[in-house]
This record gives sequence, C-alpha cells and structure tokens, in this order.
Amino acid sequence: MANKYENLVENINMQEEIVEKKDNIAEQLNQVTQDVETMKVIVNQLVQAKDDLQKIVTAVIAASKSTDNAVNAIVQAILDSRKVVFTNKLDDETITQLQTKYSDYSEKEEGMLKQHRKKIGDALEQNEKRCYEIINNADGVYFGRKTFIRLYIVFCVCFGIIVTEIVFGLVKLFGL
Repeated sequence: MANKYENLVENINMQEEIVEKKDNIAEQLNQVTQDVETMKVIVNQLVQAKDDLQKIVTAVIAASKSTDNAVNAIVQAILDSRKVVFTNKLDDETITQLQTKYSDYSEKEEGMLKQHRKKIGDALEQNEKRCYEIINNADGVYFGRKTFIRLYIVFCVCFGIIVTEIVFGLVKLFGL
C-alpha cells in the first residue's frame, strides 16, 4: 500500500510540474507574441522609411533635371544676349541726376574717409599709449627679429673684443 501511495504522490507531483510548465510556456508564448507585435511595428516603420527615401530620391532626381534645364536656359540666355545691342541716350535731366548722385556719393565717401582716419588715429594713439605703458611698467621692450639679430651680433663682437683685450693684457702682464 505504501507503494500505491508513493505512486499517487508521484503522479500528483508530476501533475503539479506539468501545471507549472504549462504556466511557464503560457508566459513565454505571451512574451513571444509581444515581441512579434514589436517586430511588426518596426518592420512597418522601416517600410515607411524606405518609401520616404524613395520619394526623396525621386525628388532629388527631378530637382537635378530641373537644375540642368535651368543651367541650359541661363547659358542660352547669355548666348542670346550677345546679339542684343544697348544704346543709351542721356538727356539734360538724366545728366543732372547723375551729377547730383555723384556729388552725394562723393560727400558720403569723404565723410566715411574722415571717420576712417579718425578711427585709425585713435587706434594708433591707443597703441602708442600701450607701448609706453609696457616700457614704463618695465614689462620689457620687444625688438623685431632683424633688430634683435643685429644687436646680438654687436654684443658678440664687443664681448669678443673685451675678452681679447683681457687675454692680451694678461699675456703682457705675465710676459708669456
């Protein structure tokens, strides 16, 4: 009888395991269904993106053809314009208008030149003040490359002369 009970307990345990496995499989099936739905949404988005890209390519091709046509039209217009002859007749009123505009332009140009000169003068004055500030604050004086090289050469020559004089003085002193 113990054997019967053991078989019965074993059957009950197997049925419980089957129920648990069924629940696990149902959960996994549910997850797979959700993943399939997500994949469908992604595929639909990709299809939409592909369609949009095809429309963009079509539009770019059409625009390039339109641009080619526009360039050809401009070239043709330039070639055709070579055949056009312009004539210009100036009457007294037009000449007066041109002279007035030229005098206005000249006055404005002179005003702008004065402003430009003033600005340049102010900038030079500020630079001069800044240079004197640097010199007075003992921040140093900066030479250009050529000036520095010339001063360095003079320094080396003078230093050489002084060293030579000292050596000759020592030779005379010790009679070597």
